[in-house]
Amino acid sequence: KEYKASVKKNLTERRKEEAKREKENEVVEKVVENITVELPEPMVDEQTQQMIQEFAGRLSSQGLSFDQYMQMTGMTVDALMGQMKPEAEKRIKNGLVLDAIAKAEDFTVTDEEVEEEIKNMASMYNMKEDELKDMMTDNERNQIKDDLAVQKAVKLIAAEAVEK
Repeated sequence: KEYKASVKKNLTERRKEEAKREKENEVVEKVVENITVELPEPMVDEQTQQMIQEFAGRLSSQGLSFDQYMQMTGMTVDALMGQMKPEAEKRIKNGLVLDAIAKAEDFTVTDEEVEEEIKNMASMYNMKEDELKDMMTDNERNQIKDDLAVQKAVKLIAAEAVEK
């Protein structure tokens, strides 16, 4: 009984978290839809390249090389870049909008919040906190701070959203 209750509780919490994330994503998407901004082509190209590298990494983790995928699908790198370009533009716009909101709202991230995030990351990667901290550069710690500020911006947008 306890095991069933535990599983049910975990599934319920996971569904709530997924629903919350979905709502946040939808709200951010609506905000970004209303933004008109010219993105520099090099920025879009860089984001697209990063997405291709992430994709290649996912393929590799599944035992398939990027070259094998390209051969199997008959796709060229240029065609893949063309497919990924709209998503790259969307990611850039999302980042720009959320960064602007975080700055405009002057969200501050405390050292305690950073420490809590590092603790969560260590748990997720089955590492000791101190080991993870030792591996982190100042830039990575700053990135965590920036990411947490952006998360606060997402929560603000979601909280302020009015459903029609």
